Amino acid sequence: MQEEEDRISQLPDDILLLILDKIDIYEAVKTSMILWKNVWRSLPGLRFHFRPDTTPRLVHLEDFTIHSSFVSQLLSHRDAAAAVHDFHLLFDGPTPDPQCPCGVDREFLDECVLYAINHGVQSLRLHWPTYRKLRLPAAFLTCETLRELELRDLFCPVKLPGRLSLPNLKTLHLHTLFLGFDDHHHRMDPFSGLPQLEKLTLIRLVCDGLVLIKAPKLSLLQIEDYSLELKEISAPLLTSFTYKSSNAWECPKLNLPILEQVYLDIHASYIENHTNFLSMLHQFGNATTVSLTSNTLQVHFSLSSYTYTNNYCVAYMYLWAV
Repeated sequence: MQEEEDRISQLPDDILLLILDKIDIYEAVKTSMILWKNVWRSLPGLRFHFRPDTTPRLVHLEDFTIHSSFVSQLLSHRDAAAAVHDFHLLFDGPTPDPQCPCGVDREFLDECVLYAINHGVQSLRLHWPTYRKLRLPAAFLTCETLRELELRDLFCPVKLPGRLSLPNLKTLHLHTLFLGFDDHHHRMDPFSGLPQLEKLTLIRLVCDGLVLIKAPKLSLLQIEDYSLELKEISAPLLTSFTYKSSNAWECPKLNLPILEQVYLDIHASYIENHTNFLSMLHQFGNATTVSLTSNTLQVHFSLSSYTYTNNYCVAYMYLWAV
């Protein structure tokens, strides 16, 4: 066993880093410190997963303090010249009890975001409870290395101090209570500074005012349980669209010329605005495949006044049981 450990220790640092990058970061640090000294200080993937083994009412502030302290200590002792490819700060436990809010200070999240940006981060994922409004630092707005961004279940509004200008961002996943901008134009057209955006997911997103989605390279769009007033969606390369909500949308202008696959899940027992529902079906009449859940079909067949016309032609329809 000792001989095998010695052989592994003789491997180049690049190979050791590949090995460490495949395991949990807490274990990676301990393994490296015991066997390979300071190799951990150059880990390119910083993926912190907090998985408390407890019930929602037993997740305490101290639990977050311990883990956030570990993250801060690791960042402060890491090789300052080493690049960061992935920075993931994920809370994988039960949602803390809203009556006893706990989490981390937004200063801690600012520290993490700034560190990642300053070290060339390509994938940034944040899913960490904080019950204070999160205002992302200005340096975040123009990060040229960022290719993937996920803000998920932050349990608080997210405020951006200006226009997003991320020239290489390809994937954006927003699952947050509120996305706010200081400037009205940025609030109306929040994705105009993302020229390479290919995949966009919006879940439970609330945004003031009318919103435009203009993305010249967008190929996949997913919208779930949103509170947006959509004015226009223009995505000439979009091929896949998923919509899940308790009601039909109202989006007067669509430019989706090569749309192939549409998945609709309108899970309401009653649709208040039948016109919106019928209009939405007509808007996707050029799609190659339209998949409707059983809930959506129930809404559809409840509208006895609706009949198919030549303007609405579905090549294939798959009925998905939910």
